[in-house]
This record gives sequence, structure tokens and C-alpha cells, in this order.
Amino acid sequence: MREVGIGIAGFGTVGGGVISILRSHAREIEARLGARIVVRRVAVRDPEKERMVDLDRSLLTTRYQDLVADPTVQVVVELVGGTTEARSLVLAALAAGKHVVTANKALLAFHGEEIFRLAEEKGVDVYYEGAVAGGVPVIRTLREALASDRIQAIHGIVNGTTNYILTSMAEKGEPLATALAEAQRLGYAEADPTLDVSGGDAAQKLCLLAQLAFGARVAPQDVLTEGIMGLLPEDFAWAKEFGYALKLLAVARRSGPNGGDAGGLIEARVHPAFIPRDSMLAGVRGAMNAVLLHSEALGPTLLFGQGAGAMPTGSAVVADIIDLSRNLLSGSPGRVPLPPATSTVRLRSHAEIRTAYYLCFSVKDTPGVLARIAATLAGRGISIAAVQQREHEEEGAPVALVIVTHQAREADLKAAIREIDAYETTAAPTRLIRIEQV
Repeated sequence: MREVGIGIAGFGTVGGGVISILRSHAREIEARLGARIVVRRVAVRDPEKERMVDLDRSLLTTRYQDLVADPTVQVVVELVGGTTEARSLVLAALAAGKHVVTANKALLAFHGEEIFRLAEEKGVDVYYEGAVAGGVPVIRTLREALASDRIQAIHGIVNGTTNYILTSMAEKGEPLATALAEAQRLGYAEADPTLDVSGGDAAQKLCLLAQLAFGARVAPQDVLTEGIMGLLPEDFAWAKEFGYALKLLAVARRSGPNGGDAGGLIEARVHPAFIPRDSMLAGVRGAMNAVLLHSEALGPTLLFGQGAGAMPTGSAVVADIIDLSRNLLSGSPGRVPLPPATSTVRLRSHAEIRTAYYLCFSVKDTPGVLARIAATLAGRGISIAAVQQREHEEEGAPVALVIVTHQAREADLKAAIREIDAYETTAAPTRLIRIEQV
């Protein structure tokens, strides 16, 4: 039987999942591929460390360069993480004419253009299904299944840590710190969860999706990114009262007068959002991921599943290895072109974004406060859809005044808030959450 040799860099959680799947599913993989996938080398930092699966120690090396130098390795699988060592390894592998599989969203978000350019020059492939939403096949869907269609919008829950936290807050009424501590105890959140709770992880993933869907070059620092740390239990209570669920949403969509064209403007943003309670995304609970694609011909398509972990992400990585092996065996590298990037697609200014808003004001309980706020909003062209007010619990304490607006321009809304927050009747900075109709 023909063989495809692979080298794996990184033998942690995902690396262990990859090797476990290659072993346990070997018969099915050989039947579907018509060839055997053989692990030739595995690069690790510490050969003495205990692993989730046993491996012949003769395969281990502490030098990532050994994977590149080995002539029996045709595919290099990068699972070391980070953007320094991983970048050096991937570029060296591509320069040597080897194909690459990676699950590293940060690497591709920050260095994807360089990596894809070199792969194209060398006539080799880069596959990265595991970089976004773990085992959920969103990359393959965009690259292949919807290749005939035009994507209009992407709305995703692409970070399981934050979705677990928000689910706990919504269902148990817990404060964020309590929900985060529980997520850490269960292993859903890292000891340092900053990248997740800040929205940074989701922004990196959104960059990859936006390039596939729209051909847009978007860097993580260009994405409007707001995390979940400012959310309070009462926000979830208000969401329920107004008929919404509250999620950390990654959004990319065509925008502006050329929104229906292949070029034009796109929006790219990650932030907490109220979404209708009957939305397909509203029921995504716990640490699950989901991506809702809106395309011109097909309409809405929901992809749902586990977004992290040894076996879900390992499954996506092995699927990429199989696809690349098919290309190798048939002599057709580049069968699926690398992600497009066109200078005709530009990022819309965040100030020009238009959404509806939930605004929570903390104000002194004096006559005329609501009228003054309403007048300020109206002066910026912002109309009110609903108003709710809570009675204060103790005499003289500030009261919560909640306003839901119709769609408004972001710059106008922010200007109105700055004006309102400067009033002597405003007791605390105004909190806002955008509303997405998905």
C-alpha cells in the first residue's frame, strides 16, 4: 500500500488527539484514502514528559528542523502554537517544498499573507481547518462547499470559553467572576484567560473567515474588538425581558452601497451582542461553537459543534492531512487554491457601522432626566424603540434607565453617550450592547 509520511511538531493536547485518531481510525482512513498515513517524526520540547498516548521514542526529536530535513516527511503538521517558532517552522517547511497542516489561528491571522505567498511560489498546500471552531468544518465549507456562492455575512460564536461563561451567567444568574472561575476549574478556560475574554481569540479567527469569504486582508488589530468583562448579570435579565439572548459574536459582512458586489466594503467586529431569542445562534450553549453563514444562493447555513479539545480539533487536523494526502497521491497540489486576497475589498470604518443598541444609563432620580436623554439622542438622529426603568432600592440611590434604540450610526451613538455621561444627573458611565438581527 502507498504511504504518505508526516512529521508532527508539538505533542500536546491536539498533537495527542491527532496521533490517537490516526491510530484508532487507521483502517477507515486507509480505506477512504487508498494509502497509509505514517508518522515519521514527532518534535517535542521535552521527550521525558508523559503523553496522553504512547509513542515509539525513536520517532521523537527535540529539533523541529529534523521534520524539514527528513526526506520521508511530505507533510509537516504544526501544532506548537504561538507565532515565533511556529512561523519559522512553517516557512522552512514550505521553502523545502513540504505541505503544511496547522491549527494555529494566530500564526495565520498575523503572518498568513507571507505564508500563503511562499506556499504559492513553491507549489505546495497549506490547510488549516482546525484553526477556527475546532472540529466544525467551516473552513472546508467556505473553500469548497460554497465555492459557487457569494457569502454576504458571517455571524459566529467561535470561542467556547466565553460562550460557556455567558451561558452560566444567563442560566444561573452568576456574576462573571464566578462563571469564569468555574470555567477554569472545568478546564474550559486557561489560567490566564485574557485572549478569550478580551475577544482577541475570536478576532483572530474572524480574520481567517473574512479572507475566505470576502477576499479581505484584515489584521486582528483592525477588527473592532470588545470583550465580555464589562457584562453584568442584569444585562442578561434585560436581554430576557426584551426577547434576546446575549452572546459574544464575531461578525463579518458586506456593507455599504457596493454590499452586493464582489468588492466593496466589509465590516469586521467582535463584541457582546443581543440576538433574537429564536435565532439559530441563541440556543448555542456551554463551550460549543457555531457559525451562521448567509450566502446569496443558499441563504442561511448553520455549522455547529465542539470548538476545542484534543479529539474535535484533532479530527479537523487529520481531515486536513487526508485531503493533502489525496492531493499528493493524485499529483494535484493546489487543487483547492489558497485563500484569495484582493485590494478591492476594504474594511468599513467602525464609526460608520449601523446597528440597534441597548443602552443602560445610571441616573439620578430627578424630574426631566428621561426627556433630556431622549432629546440628546434625537439631536444625533437616534430614535428610541423601547424604554424601561427600575425603581431604586434605597432613597437617593441612582436608578437604572434602559433604552433600546432603532438602528443608528456608531459615531452618532458614541457622541450622544459622551454628551449624556457629562450631565450632572448621570451617576456612572453608560453601558452599551449592540443588537444583531441574526
